[in-house]
Amino acid sequence: MRRRRSIIAVFFSAVLLLGLMVFQAEAGVKFGVKGGLVLANIKSVPETFQGYSWETKRGLVGGVSLELGLLGGFSLQPEVLYVQKGTQFDFEMEGITGKFETRVDTIEIPLLLKFNLISGGPTIPSFYAGPFVGFISKAENLIKIEGYPTEREDIKDNLTSTEYGLTFGAGLVQSLGLVKITLDARYDLGLSNVIKVVENGPESAKTRTWLFMVGVCF
Repeated sequence: MRRRRSIIAVFFSAVLLLGLMVFQAEAGVKFGVKGGLVLANIKSVPETFQGYSWETKRGLVGGVSLELGLLGGFSLQPEVLYVQKGTQFDFEMEGITGKFETRVDTIEIPLLLKFNLISGGPTIPSFYAGPFVGFISKAENLIKIEGYPTEREDIKDNLTSTEYGLTFGAGLVQSLGLVKITLDARYDLGLSNVIKVVENGPESAKTRTWLFMVGVCF
């Protein structure tokens, strides 16, 4: 617990320090809203659960961003995102087939260092990378069998309250006058084990998430 608090404190201290550097540079500020599709999975130890391999699960993402211009084509982009993570697999047991799904809703705060490949024009491509901290707000297991009600189990207490990792991605900004359209494709590499020790469960689980978003910025 103390280690997690230290990580979070360092993260937000870095945000404050870099923010002060931004305002000293007297650069521009842009506000954005974005949303889109998530392709989520996990990397676990062991790699399978009761003989079944984890499969990619679709979800949604949405949130806001603030782009703070630095110098030389660089900018700092803190964000607050709602991300539906998790995993799933199809199973067959005693002649019954169904789907096992884990849903994990996370409030994620990335801090991205962004670099624009060109300095101006109506279309500006970019690359970015940086750390993220996620706060798990809801988590549940679902068992879906055709012809039966969906079984739900709250597993939030079996998971850590926070996770952290790295984000890598590319973006594109298309100017349409006063409004700019943004496109984002990124990969979240979870570095922390999000699961506590539970009976018959994985020893560890780290999130692996693709995010594809479209948005507007001003």
